[in-house]
Amino acid sequence: MNPVRVCHVEELDHDRPRCYRVNNVDVFIVRHWATIYAIENRCGHAGAPLHRGEYTDGLIVCALHGAAFRVETGEVEWTAILPPPMSEYSSSDNPRLRLFGELMEAIETLPVKRFPVTVEGDEVYILMP
Repeated sequence: MNPVRVCHVEELDHDRPRCYRVNNVDVFIVRHWATIYAIENRCGHAGAPLHRGEYTDGLIVCALHGAAFRVETGEVEWTAILPPPMSEYSSSDNPRLRLFGELMEAIETLPVKRFPVTVEGDEVYILMP
């Protein structure tokens, strides 16, 4: 793995996530006191940008379907929450809507990739493959 510079430490406010484009990968990065975490900025359910979601207590909740991920590990805290209208699609009389509902319900929520973070001086680096 190669360390790649992301930003200056001063750019990261406590518990205020940011998104950076690093080697053609969108990276979600957040500083919690002295610790900095970095994960891929794509939800493990439908690929939505995680930085548009809500961050609290070490969790990022995807704005699209409500899946939540631990920033320390990228692991799934809870899977996508499909609203009741979505689950009703699979019982619709419209075949296209029914197929859409069945496909959405079948999408598994997967962990997101975590990037190890190092700080050298005031510079933040992540290790990328």
